[in-house]
Parts: sequence; C-alpha cells; structure tokens
Amino acid sequence: MANGQRTADYNAALASWRQDKQFTVDYTKGYLGLEYAYVLGLSGKGQTIGINDAGVVMSHPLFAGSGKISGLRTPIPSTYGNDGMVNPRRPWEIHGTHVAGTAAGNRMADGVMFGNAFGANILSATTNFSAGDFLWWRDQILDDVMVATAQENIPALANTGRVRIINNSWGSTATQPYTLTPSQARAAFQQTLDGFYDPVLKNDVLVVFSAGNGSGVHASIDAVTPLNDLRLRSNWLSVTNYLANGTAAASTSLCGQTATWCVSGPGSSVVSSAATYTIDGAAIRAKYTRAMYPGIYAATTLAQLQNAAVNAWLGVLNDYLNRREAAKASGRFFDEDAERTKVAQQAVGISLAYGARFVTPDPDGYTSRLAQILTIPGNVALVGRDFASSVLTQANAIITAELQRYITFTGPGYASLTGTSMAAPNISGFAALLMEYFPEYNTGLISDILVSSSKDLDTPGVDLRSGWGAPQMAVALRGPTALRDTREVTVASGTIDIWSNSITDARDRYSAEVLAGFPNDIGGLVKRGGGELILTAANSYSGPTRVEQGQLTVDGSLTRSAVTAVAGGIVAGNGTVATLTAGTGGIVSPGSTGAIGTLNVAGTATLASGSQLVADIGPSGTSDQLSARNIVLGGGTLTLRPVNRVPRYGDSYTILTASNGITGSFANATAFSAILYPELSYAAGRVTAAVGARPYASVVAATPVQTAYARLLDANRSAYANLRGTYDLLDLQDVGTIRGALEAIAPRAETTRRAIGTTATDNIARFYRDRLTAMTPDGFAGGTVAMIGKPLEFAANAIAAPGRPQTVSDTPTSMVRENMLPDNVLAYLAGGYVDGSGAAMPGTVGGRDPFDGFYIAGGVEARVSDTAALGFGLSYSDIDGDQRFGQSAKGELIQGTLYGRLGGTLGPALDAQFGAGVYQSSTRRQGNFVGTPFDLRARDNALTLSSEVGASYMKGSGAVRFGPRVAIRTSSIDFTPTGETGTGPALMYGRDRFLSVQGRAGLQVDATEGGFRPFAAAYFVHDFEGQPGYFNAGFAGGTRAQARFLTARQDSDWGEISAGIAYRSGRATVSLAADSTVGRDDVRNQSYRAGLKLAF
Repeated sequence: MANGQRTADYNAALASWRQDKQFTVDYTKGYLGLEYAYVLGLSGKGQTIGINDAGVVMSHPLFAGSGKISGLRTPIPSTYGNDGMVNPRRPWEIHGTHVAGTAAGNRMADGVMFGNAFGANILSATTNFSAGDFLWWRDQILDDVMVATAQENIPALANTGRVRIINNSWGSTATQPYTLTPSQARAAFQQTLDGFYDPVLKNDVLVVFSAGNGSGVHASIDAVTPLNDLRLRSNWLSVTNYLANGTAAASTSLCGQTATWCVSGPGSSVVSSAATYTIDGAAIRAKYTRAMYPGIYAATTLAQLQNAAVNAWLGVLNDYLNRREAAKASGRFFDEDAERTKVAQQAVGISLAYGARFVTPDPDGYTSRLAQILTIPGNVALVGRDFASSVLTQANAIITAELQRYITFTGPGYASLTGTSMAAPNISGFAALLMEYFPEYNTGLISDILVSSSKDLDTPGVDLRSGWGAPQMAVALRGPTALRDTREVTVASGTIDIWSNSITDARDRYSAEVLAGFPNDIGGLVKRGGGELILTAANSYSGPTRVEQGQLTVDGSLTRSAVTAVAGGIVAGNGTVATLTAGTGGIVSPGSTGAIGTLNVAGTATLASGSQLVADIGPSGTSDQLSARNIVLGGGTLTLRPVNRVPRYGDSYTILTASNGITGSFANATAFSAILYPELSYAAGRVTAAVGARPYASVVAATPVQTAYARLLDANRSAYANLRGTYDLLDLQDVGTIRGALEAIAPRAETTRRAIGTTATDNIARFYRDRLTAMTPDGFAGGTVAMIGKPLEFAANAIAAPGRPQTVSDTPTSMVRENMLPDNVLAYLAGGYVDGSGAAMPGTVGGRDPFDGFYIAGGVEARVSDTAALGFGLSYSDIDGDQRFGQSAKGELIQGTLYGRLGGTLGPALDAQFGAGVYQSSTRRQGNFVGTPFDLRARDNALTLSSEVGASYMKGSGAVRFGPRVAIRTSSIDFTPTGETGTGPALMYGRDRFLSVQGRAGLQVDATEGGFRPFAAAYFVHDFEGQPGYFNAGFAGGTRAQARFLTARQDSDWGEISAGIAYRSGRATVSLAADSTVGRDDVRNQSYRAGLKLAF
C-alpha cells in the first residue's frame, strides 16, 4: 500500500497509490503506470542514476541520506560548478536539481512529491552550461579553456562503474524537420565519434537524452548520436514531451530518425525539487525602463522579445564602433575603459530587462545570447579580443551585484517546469525500476522492454513523431513485446522470470517511414544463467532462440523462431515451436518442471548426438511427450524422470510422436536405478519406453545371502504382481542400498532354529544316557519317587543361571520318596536349565547366536531282572534364542523315550534308547527394509526321531569302577514346508531333514569311598552324516523357484568330557558335575549340574 501497510488485495494496493497525494502531484506517474511497480515494492533500490546536468543543490531534503547523492569531479577551473553541484555564480540554477528530484528524489512522509525511482542513488555531474554566465563565453570561447564538459561527462560517468543510467536533459535545439529521411538525418547530424562513447558500451550503460524543445522540429544532435555509431542504439534513448491526453506538447521536438530508440515521456508542468527564490521584477523594470529599451517592452511574443534584445545589443555594439571610429578620424581622445564599462552596463541592462518581461522574471535573462554575439569570430575581429574579454568580465561583475539586490533565496522547495528536460528523467526513473525488477538483464534487453511496452500515441506503430509512444509499466513488467536484435536473457540460478507478452520483431511494429531506415530489426533470444525463463504468449519474432544455460519454458508459441539448446541449456514447455534442435549437451524436457505435458514442434525436431531428452513420467501411460512433424534422432540419451510416483516394473510410456515419422534412435537410456531401466521400442511414428528390470545377479556382491536372494528375485519377476511390496521397494535402489538391504533381511533365525533343535535333542539324549548309566542292579532304588533337580520351578520360571555358559543342563541329583511304588518300579520327575550358542549363518556378521531355556522330564523305570532294567519317559524342552539383528527363534521339543540296560555293575553291559516327538519351532524377523518396517513370523511342527545303542565293560571293585563304552546314535528332525506371514519380504522354507549318525567311543570312571563318589567320562564323537549346510527357500506367494541359503555345517568330529563328585551322608546326597564338548563349532555345549537327594 502507498501508506506502507501490507495487503493481499492487489487492486486495493493499486488504488492506494493512485490516490496518493504525492503520486498525483502531477500526471507523470499515472501516465507511465508506475503504481504497478510500486505495489511490487519496486523503488529503484540498488540502482544509481547519473544526472549529467547543471548541478544539484544537494542539501535539498529529497537527496538526504547516506549515499543518496554524490558528485563527479571534472577537470574544470575552480570558479565553476564541480562535484555535481551548481555554478557558484548562478545559485538560482534549479534545472539539475529539478531533474534529479524527478528521477530519484526521496519519498518522504511530509514531501510534496517523490522521484520515480525514489530508492535509487544519484551520481551528479555538472555540465556548466553557458546560460546566465558572461564569463563562460570569455573562458570557453575567447580563452579556449574547457569549462563545459557535457559530452565528456557521459563516458566519465560510465567509467565509474557505478551508474546503469545517465540522464541528459539538455542538447542543442535542431532546426531540421522531424520528417527527414535516414540519409538526410545522417548528413544533417553527422559526427565523428571515433569510439568516444565506447565506455557506455563497455560498462553497459543506458544513456537517456531529451529530444529538445524545438516546437516540432527533429530531435537534437545528441539524441541522434546513434545514427553515427549504430552500436549505441541499444544503449540510447531519445525522449519527447507528451501531455496527459496523449498529444505532443507544443514546445517539444519530435523523434524523427531517433524513432526506433525514442519514447514520449511526460514533461509538462512537472513538479520537482528546486532551490526556491523570489526576484523583484518590478524593481528591475523600474531601473531598466521602457524608455531605455522600448523595443524590449513593446514585444508581445517570445520571438519579438528575442529579436528586440538582439537588436538592442547590436545597436550598443555599433554605437561603440561608431564612436571609436569618429574619435580616431578626428584625432580626439577615446576613453576605451569607460566605453567598455558602458557597453558592459548595457549588456546587463538588456539581459535584465529581457528577463523581467516574463511573468516569473528570469535571472538568466538573455545573457548567453548576448555573450555569444560578442564572441562570434567576425565580431571579435571588429571590436577586438581585449574589448570582448573586458566587456564580459565587467558585465559579470555588474550583473552579479545587481542580482544580489533583486533576488531573495527562500531555501529548498519545489517548482513546476515544462520541457523534454522534464520528460527525460521520468523515463530514467522508469528504467531504474525495470533494472531493479530484472537485475540480470543487460541494457539492450532493458531498453527493448522499455520502448516496446509503450502505448501508441500518434499513428499506429513506431512513427517519426512519438517513436514507440508512452512506456507502460504494467506491460513492461511482463517482458518485452518486441525485440530489435537478438538479446541475451540472463536469469539467475534458482529464480524464474515469466514473460507473458506476445513478442514480435521490432520491424513489424515500424511505420513505413521508420522501416525504411531500419529494415533489419528482427528479434532473437540467447538464454543464459541457471534460472528459468517462461514464455506464455504467442510469439512471432523471427530471429534465433538459443538456450545456452538454464531453462527456457515455452508455454505459448514461437511460430517463426528456430529454437536450439546447446550444452547447459534446457528447452521445456507445453507450447509450440517452429523447429527444435538439441545439440551436444543440450536438453529437451517437454512439459513444465514437475508436471506432465507435451511440447509440440510444427516442423522438425532434431536430437543430435550427445543431446538428452528428459521426460517426466507418472502412472503407466502418463508422461511428457515431444510431438513433431518429423523427428530425427542422432544417438542422444533418454532420461525418464518420475513425478509424484516412482516407476514400476512393466510401466509403459509414449515419449515421442511424429506425424511424418521418426528416423534414428537413442544411444542410451538412463536407468532409474541399478535394476530398473527404460526399454525402448521404435515404431514408424512413435517411440515408447517400458520399464524393464536387470537381473539382481548382476548387481549383488558374491556373498551367500545376496547370491541367494538375487536368484529368488530374478526367478520371481514373473510373479511381480504378487510380490510388488518387495520389488517396488528394492527395484529403485542403487547398488549399495540393494546389497545392504539384502544382507539386512538374511534369514539368520533359520540357522538359530536348527541349532536349537539340535541342542534340544542332544540334551534329552544325554539325560537318558545318564539315566541308563545309573541303572545298575546295586543302585536301583525301587519303591521310590525321585525328584531330580527342581522341575516345577524350571517349568514355571525358566530361571537362567548366573554367568550363563553356553549349554547348561541343571539336573541336581534325586530327592526320593520311598515305599510309594512296588519294589521293582521307580518313578522320577526331572528338570534342568539349558544354555548354549550356535554358529551364525555363514557370510553374516555378529558372531554366534546364543539361546537358553529349560526342560522337564518324567517317567518310570522297572527292574526286570537282576541284570536288566527298562524305562519310559516323557520330556518337554523350551529354548529361546536371543534377539539379534531384529531376529529370533524359539523351539519346543516334546518327546517320548523308551530305554533300557542289560548287565551287571561290573563286566559287560548293553544299553539302548529310542525317542520320538515333535519339534515345534518358530522364528520372527523384524527390521527395516529399504525404509519400510517389516515383521515376519514362521512356525513349524517337525517330527523328531532319536535312537542310541551302546555297549560298555566295567572293571574294578566295589570301590572303583572303570571301563570303555561305545555307542551308535542317530537323530533326525523332519522340517516341513513353512511359510512366513506378516509384512515384508516373506520366505517359504522348503522341506528339509536334519540327520545325525554318530559313533561314540569313550572311557567311564567312578569310585566310592567313605560316602564320596567321584566320577568322570570322556568320549570321542564322530558324525558319519555329512549335512549339505544349506536350506532351500523361496518367496511366499511367488513362483516355485527356490534358492539355497547357507547354514552352519554340522561338525564331523569332536570330543566330550564330563566329571563330578557326590557325597552321601545319611538320607542326603549332594552332587556336583560338569560336562563339555571339545572342538565342536556348530553347537557348542557345556553342562553344569548340582543336586540334592533325600531319602524318606
């Protein structure tokens, strides 16, 4: 809003500016539509405008603030204005101050007006024009001392590197008609520049010139300068003065042959800053009377007034010459000094009388014209150089003293002035706003945007009177409407510029008279910078469009321009272009960024070798498309870019269509991932891309887990619809992610499940082996019930032993209740703690897989004869594996065992056991699969069989027994096909059988002495069954294909040792025992037992 408040109501914001008192102080800002810039927050901030004029009163409040205004030092005498300030002999000078305020004066809360680019800074340069200054003519003309630097200030300002715009509200008024032909204009305004203005081009500065106040004649020579160096056209503006109603001000010069760089600005009754003063015109007229200057007072028009002043001055000079000649002829003394003073007084009188005739007296009077007449070379030859110099010196002193009497300075204020001098800074401020809005654009493009935004004022098109017309900010902010040349368009990375105007060749807008001089003004674009330029309208410029950097999005049309993308450039959009070529490194990307669309080519689209077509894709069948009459493929690259949806295996897209056919092919298609890639199909008028899949075997590492999964993934691609949850996650990953993801879902728990089964069956076999060893004729306690260990506690609590060695069976010795059964029958109830670890799945990290649990066994034993005993027991084992890497396994073994022994305490003996049961196992795998949580469970009921036949021979006495024992043991677990359930990449485990056939050979020793019973045993075990070390699994819901996953290999040879001691006192027996495997890796086990037996 104009009051500084923020609003989301765009129209309300516009209205607030249009109603602002400072905005409406005159018609200038409304004429140019500057409210459209101000609502966007534009103020010219960051821009510096050079004001090359008569100097600025820098103390004016419109120029307050650090850095707001500064001056340029020029090489002139110290008695003149410098550093951008006014000539000290002419303190009433307001022209430069007014111009500076119009272009960039501050916006103040209590101000009367503000400059068009009120946020811009000013660099002022003093021109030191001749107006009002008698000494200027003496120094500059007679003494040839440089005191005026108007033209020289332009390259000097440009060379500072600080300014983007240089405003020049001055110039020599031409007399030629504005209808001059190009050749006539070049002849009339010929200048030899010799690169004088090269700094303007080097520093890319916009030079703005007022056309002049010649009342309908051709623009002035300085405005016409580019006719002498056509390189300057893009950096030069000529400005006429038009009224609010769109007609030319009476005083303005017209564009003429500057038309292609000429606009018509507002320059009538313009209010701006000034050093205000009053001048006592009545007092001047009272002293310099009608009687003294009758012709001056009799004049009723400006022309008459000027003629009267000139005639009066010529009369003074002729009278001087006549008196001098008469004195010389008569020989009389001629007082030269007095005569010169008299002439000087007359010069002052004529000038002041002239100035006093205006409604607002002009202190400059006619000083400049009178001094000019005096310094004309022919006149100097008549009156003498010394005379002319003396008269000008004295006239300066006299008029300075006189004006001090008549002028009263009232401080900084505001004044209303008219002329092209006022129109030019309005346009300079306009340009500064555009440069702020388009900070990367060069001056040629800015000037094209400025001039082509104009509203026609006279005849349609660009004409010799008003040029392009009146610039309009609302149009300019939408980009150019015409281009005079091929323009570089730089858009900074990360930014977007939108041009919504229809753009034509400039020459298409020229009137016949203008076109005759500039028939080749056709437009083109070179897109640079990493940002995006969007063209939304129908564009008909015919020059080339070349995209060298960043992106050009054509959402409208380019009906006559040949579009080319080279290395670093992207052509995109939903519109239509005439022809399209993508060179090496160039990219064509139909549609808008992040949205699906079609780019149409009316003619031929050529994608050369090294080019790239980038097409956004959505759901299958939905994609960007390049559609042309003809398409030529030279071996570039196709890249499909997913938008708001990841590509899926089997998706298909039509990427290219051509009504007259497609020739050639792409050399490459960029893969989506390590697996998915576009498979291209070429037909006569189209190219389609289907999403294909490479084998996983080609990307995985040669590890057991990755190799197995790769086989499954490759063999199940035909079941993609059932396994999308797995494929859609994994297909899009890179090699490293795929490898890591597959290792993370290795079925480790399956190896643990098997180790638990082995431990459970081995532990129960050991339990009954121990029972068989104790079934000697002299040790049989018939009629009793034995409590071995604490079976009820283990069943209820599954207590873990402190320190938890790897396989522990806690089976304390018996607690006995006597006379509960027949003398030849014994019943028992036993329990213990099991702890162990199995070898981890081969190829995985993290060490061994620990587990622990408990078991309960109960049964009855009977002494059949003095040398024979039989038993039958039921057992339950529950072992849980630790959770490692998100995976765990559990096992429950329920088994019945029949066992017996034949033999005495000493001598030979045979023993046997046979068990059958069910191993109920379960696994759980949890984790994160490519960013998605998974939770998979499996449960199996497997038949278990176990048998052992042994033979022993014990020697010794009642105190010490020892002897060998040999045995054959077999055990098996028949795993059934088991599928995982839950979320994630579920496996179906195939049917498998664990089989062990062991040969066991060892030595047993025990002794009895005074209640103490030490015992020990050692075995060598050889397993005759060589297990393959793997299990088969496939994907649940997939094909019947399976892959081998490795498990820990079953050891072939190992040792087992055990030792313990028992002590019996009365009815109580305490025992301690330990056993351990030696040299076994697949399932290491150790057992520690402590027991108490009580007899009743």
